[in-house]
Amino acid sequence: MLTKSPSGSLCPYYYMGGELHPLKYGSYHDDKEQLFAVIKAEEEFIINSSGKNNRRIWIDLYETTIDDEVIEVLIGHLQLIRHKIFNLCLVGCTPYVQKLIKKKMKKVEMDLYYSTRYFDDPEAAKHWLIGKIKEDS
Repeated sequence: MLTKSPSGSLCPYYYMGGELHPLKYGSYHDDKEQLFAVIKAEEEFIINSSGKNNRRIWIDLYETTIDDEVIEVLIGHLQLIRHKIFNLCLVGCTPYVQKLIKKKMKKVEMDLYYSTRYFDDPEAAKHWLIGKIKEDS
């Protein structure tokens, strides 16, 4: 049965024989209040879903301003849903923001630090998540 997650994505989202869970955290620009509300709703949705370590998550961050506060909330969010994540990639953040996210993940000793991948191209991200290609970034 197809449903929509709080961020507006079909869940599950089927792609080339794989099942993905896109998290649409992009296009919030500077609206942190709305972004954080969607992140919290998505968190509850994922936590209340069935299964463990079964989600191939793709986080869209295009056109959202990523500062230290947003990174802090994002990392906290990922820590809370970690037990549901099989693969994770972040799409649409600059190399500088990638560096900040990696630094924060490493500081909090997050195991996702080693398995998170970063992409500019959403199609490449989806391919990597379902195991169709090797990572490109």
